[in-house]
Amino acid sequence: MVKVRFAPSPTGNLHVGNAKTALINYLFAKGNGGTFVLRMEDTDLTRSDVSYERSIMEDLGWLGITWDEGPYRQSERTGIYRSHAQKLLEAEDAYKCFCTEEELSLARRRSLAKGEPPRYSGKCRGLSGEGIARLEREGRPFVVRFRSPLKPVSFHDGIRGDLFFPRDHVDDLVILRQDGTPTYNLAVVVDDMLMGITHVIRGGDHISNTPKQIALFEALGGQPPHYAHHSLLIGADRKPLSKRHGATRVIDFRSMGILSGALANYLCTMGRSVAREVMDLNELIQTFSLDSLSGSDNIFDMEKLLWFNREHLKHMPIERLLGEAGLAGSQARPVLAVRENASTLEELKEYMAVFDEAVLKEDALAYLGSMERAGQMGRRVKELLGGGRTPSFEDLAGELKQQEPLKRKDLFMVLRAFITGRTDGPPLKDIFPLIPADIIRRRIDVYLDLMHKNEE
Repeated sequence: MVKVRFAPSPTGNLHVGNAKTALINYLFAKGNGGTFVLRMEDTDLTRSDVSYERSIMEDLGWLGITWDEGPYRQSERTGIYRSHAQKLLEAEDAYKCFCTEEELSLARRRSLAKGEPPRYSGKCRGLSGEGIARLEREGRPFVVRFRSPLKPVSFHDGIRGDLFFPRDHVDDLVILRQDGTPTYNLAVVVDDMLMGITHVIRGGDHISNTPKQIALFEALGGQPPHYAHHSLLIGADRKPLSKRHGATRVIDFRSMGILSGALANYLCTMGRSVAREVMDLNELIQTFSLDSLSGSDNIFDMEKLLWFNREHLKHMPIERLLGEAGLAGSQARPVLAVRENASTLEELKEYMAVFDEAVLKEDALAYLGSMERAGQMGRRVKELLGGGRTPSFEDLAGELKQQEPLKRKDLFMVLRAFITGRTDGPPLKDIFPLIPADIIRRRIDVYLDLMHKNEE
């Protein structure tokens, strides 16, 4: 049976790139009747924080991801990792390294000076039992290193095909630190082995770790899972997506009014060949396969995400949309009128000011200020809406047209500014009946008052 895991480090909020990994694993598990495991890789005790753990789980839930097992925490499994490191020591597939940080730093500098990648020299690899015992009696601190088999490693990547690594790719990596805590590669391998993970699906930045983990699996007598490395998210400058590119955390997209379905839809279709782009989570599950993914990095396009968001806003059931936006049921008709003009929930809520706030946006004020007879036109609109009269928009526009020799486009733009306080929005004939006449009259008064002050 298929069993996958999503294993974030709770050292920060959920990054959109990690959200993509979680979603891909979730689609694969659910599409194959499998199990989705949540595992917190929190062995970095100085940076891990329980508040980040809660935030990550909240973001996963918001995206529609539920887990079948977990959350497991690596910080609660330290004894398990130490026991497996001990097994490797007893089998001589690992050894104690007593090299000081100064010695290692000097060796790194020498390697870099020669233009070579820094690698451990293997100084302690051949220590005798007597030598190890002597250093331990002296109280010398040590780490535990994996004894690399020094052989080529190859594996079939479920997205990228067959990959090959030379014999020196897996060096004598540290698997236990001096304080007895495990390093990433040991903890991951032990957890994947004991939890029965069948498929490890993760970003392409982990490709170099895979040969190391395969070698550890073999040394521990386990069967490596199937590996697949999906594309990374990059900015327009083709560098890894980071804060300098704008929003990168799921919490950022939530706060700006991106719908969870839209973000999931975008992340799960980018870089894929799909019959149609707009899908809900169930449709994404039904159409997903690993071989539909590309290994090429994907540029994160905010405009494309906003397009997905507009599509989801347009087609979401009105009751759910009102709930997402925190709006009352009585606002259903106004929301239906403007939702196709909004890119985000925040923009949608901003549009609602059209119906109940006597304000004008800066662009509307600027446009009216450029029109010579805007003030006279505003006063005439007030008259036509006064005395309890409720003319249709066509009648209002027709009355004004008789007195103002304006092109149709300019006439309608002036009316839009006075009626809605904006220069953009849905057709005026659709929105005009929904705006109280008193709001429009007060909005015109706001403009007339400003015009009067500017003339003083």
